[in-house]
Amino acid sequence: MLSAGFAASCPETAWARIYQSFSDIASKAIPGVVNIRTKQFVSGRDALLDPYQFFLRGRVPRSNKNHSLGSGVIIDRKGFIVTNYHVIKGASSIDILFAKRKHKVKARIIGIDRKTDLALLKITPPFRLKPLDIGNSDWLRVGDIVLAIGNPFGFSHTVTSGIISAKGRVIGTGPYDSFLQTDASIHPGNSGGPLIDIKGRLIGINTAISSEGAGIGFAIPSNIVKTIISDLKKHGKVIRPWLGVIGKNIVSKDEMYDSHDPTGVYGVIIENLVIDGPAWKAGLRVGDLIMAMDDKKIFDINSLQKKLINKSPSERARMKVYRRQKGFVNITVPLEEIPPSQELPAEKDLF
Repeated sequence: MLSAGFAASCPETAWARIYQSFSDIASKAIPGVVNIRTKQFVSGRDALLDPYQFFLRGRVPRSNKNHSLGSGVIIDRKGFIVTNYHVIKGASSIDILFAKRKHKVKARIIGIDRKTDLALLKITPPFRLKPLDIGNSDWLRVGDIVLAIGNPFGFSHTVTSGIISAKGRVIGTGPYDSFLQTDASIHPGNSGGPLIDIKGRLIGINTAISSEGAGIGFAIPSNIVKTIISDLKKHGKVIRPWLGVIGKNIVSKDEMYDSHDPTGVYGVIIENLVIDGPAWKAGLRVGDLIMAMDDKKIFDINSLQKKLINKSPSERARMKVYRRQKGFVNITVPLEEIPPSQELPAEKDLF
């Protein structure tokens, strides 16, 4: 057994230094983080009422534009950058700025995914880039130390620290909610920037903050980011299966938060169906209660979406539903690729 005096005389370990200072981690990660500046040119709606439209034949003057700020993460040396979709939404021009360098380059959009609020950009690298390694967000534990890096209020490459406060948070932004919650300070301008672990690996994309209090921020887990990026690189869009169902949870949010395995009634009740959608053609009907898919319990919409996202449009989903006056019914649904958003009803809980 080592004496206290011997232990005190031993040199501190690298891990001990990490907890005293995050400087080494931050300095390693900062070159992989970029500032994103967008411009959105605004045109008048009526050429007869807008003098610019009348005299300039529809050309918008350069002063008539909106600006926005955000952050992004370099994910490889070829120039791919991931950020939030809301950072570049409606942008006419996207500029990328780097840490401690005067370079400013234009980016083009490779693909977007509105449902997860992610976007993939591409630049021509002006120098050798230093991408961030992508970690495994499933390995994170509540209480793990994390750092957030971004461009809050235009203050370039700001670093804040905190912990993972919770995992799998559903905050009502859409059917694919499964956020990491952190108390690392996140502000407007941090959107699209990285949440990193103590080894400097990307484990989340900072996306949202709570309006009800400080110290509550949310990040998209890196494992979701990896899946979305892969599809955006290959196809320019995310290839998802769908059922063509509009549903709601039969268990209240409070009951879901109290227990991950409710002993009473659970599942997703079908409120409406898209005619000629996969579920309709397979025989599912309004009022059916979806209780399992592929022999796995479905407690809520979020758990159903998580199971769907892991399937391809060419696969089948075995559904266990409860139907009034008939009891339990097993229905196999041949999945299909989800149509373009403009062809779908504007329903948040459509899947």
